[in-house]
Amino acid sequence: MKKVKYAFFTFPPSDCEAAQLWLTRLYDQGWELAHLPHFILPAKFIPRTRDDIKYCVDLSHGVRDPNFAPDGFDQLVKESGWALVGTSRSGLDVYKSLPDRDPIPIQTDPALFKKAFFRRELLPTLLVFLIVVLFLILLGSTLGLRTTLPTELLTSNLGLLNVVIVLYMIVFAFVTVGWELRFWLRSSPPTPNLRLARLKSFCGTLFYLCWLFCLILIPLTRVITAEQPTPAQDPQAVATLPLLRLEDLDLPDNPLPWFRRQSSILASALELEETTDGISLTQNRWDCRFGWVADQIVADTLASYERSMPYTPAALGFDQVWTYTDDSGFHSLLLRQGNTVVQLYGNLDLTTPDRLERLRDALELAS
Repeated sequence: MKKVKYAFFTFPPSDCEAAQLWLTRLYDQGWELAHLPHFILPAKFIPRTRDDIKYCVDLSHGVRDPNFAPDGFDQLVKESGWALVGTSRSGLDVYKSLPDRDPIPIQTDPALFKKAFFRRELLPTLLVFLIVVLFLILLGSTLGLRTTLPTELLTSNLGLLNVVIVLYMIVFAFVTVGWELRFWLRSSPPTPNLRLARLKSFCGTLFYLCWLFCLILIPLTRVITAEQPTPAQDPQAVATLPLLRLEDLDLPDNPLPWFRRQSSILASALELEETTDGISLTQNRWDCRFGWVADQIVADTLASYERSMPYTPAALGFDQVWTYTDDSGFHSLLLRQGNTVVQLYGNLDLTTPDRLERLRDALELAS
């Protein structure tokens, strides 16, 4: 038999009876709870050392060290035959019986338990939930509600993972509030459903782990998406990519273009910058795996440049085309052909018939 066993203990407060049943079943299988950390770490179980252990799971009275001097409540509980093992991150105190003692449960009145549940768990949860909702509403009204996904997220697997994690956390928060409200509004305590409680505990563990991932992934994603093009390490390899080069327009070629590549499960992105003899050309190409991804990239690009480069629709032989020109001779072209989106801008006009044909050939876009 193994000398130690670890398992996450993130049962919600409404499932304290199911948590107690789970601990009892593990004890019957030969495992005794030895340590319950408050942080996002698994509980530690060791082979049972006694045959008379009972467990009691109650609403938390605050995080405290069971090895430190107990407060008045813990002292009273200890005199009744219980010893605090630890406080879970989800807000539950776990006790086990002292040797040669057969104590009664700490909380025996369902009405008092519901009052304590409302005061210690439900009310703080509702207040925090309300504050978060009001903050999101205020943020949305201040910055404007965004109806498109940022292109940087669509072309980054880390960014997409961030989106999935945040959506999961939002859904879990709503469901948790619903669970707690349903538990509090019931006229009688529900029969413990260990399978459902274990599922909730797993979702809770995933929720807390998501917090850790967000602390790591969000800054990392910002660093990756903020990367700028760098001098191409292999200009010959860049020349074979479906991108427009200055030499394709019979203009002086830049022997060392600036290049960046990024891809995700939804789209791949290529960025190329060339400058030579006073002529500059920058282009971004997105090859999307789905049509709706191309729709999002087009919409996000148009919205992002709405003030600096307000595009206007044009008919230039592609599925969709938008152009922009200012008085200084700066030109920009945004086009979509199938699931490919390309943005080009610089101080040269690409809308002439000859250059449009060369552009189509260089980008390898079928008519």
